[in-house]
Amino acid sequence: MFETFSWQDLFPFLQFVLLVIGVVAFVAVVIVLKNLARLLESTTRTMDQAEKTVAELRDSVVPILASADTSMDTLNLQLQRLDNILSGFESTTQRVAHTAETASGIVQTPVEFVAGVTDKLVRGWRERRAHSQDML
Repeated sequence: MFETFSWQDLFPFLQFVLLVIGVVAFVAVVIVLKNLARLLESTTRTMDQAEKTVAELRDSVVPILASADTSMDTLNLQLQRLDNILSGFESTTQRVAHTAETASGIVQTPVEFVAGVTDKLVRGWRERRAHSQDML
């Protein structure tokens, strides 16, 4: 009824199990490698499209940047001209202020003299008038 157990009888079964495991592992590796190949192809296509887009972008941006560079140079030149004009205007304003100050000094001295003389005459006239009324 019970037979004796022998490890040698198990070897064909173990070999079969190992063969099945090996085939399954091989199929799994093939599937992984196939998916990896698809991923690499997709990545390559995406990179090619990205390179094409970057090239198109570079072709359109480089002239714009060159134009912007020229525009900045022109703007800087115009700002330099404006600075020169404002510097000249500042110099002219300083000269006009100095001239006005000189003219004010020239006019102010005689006006002060006339004001002083007038003040003395008015005081003298008031004193005389007050003195005349005192005498009456």
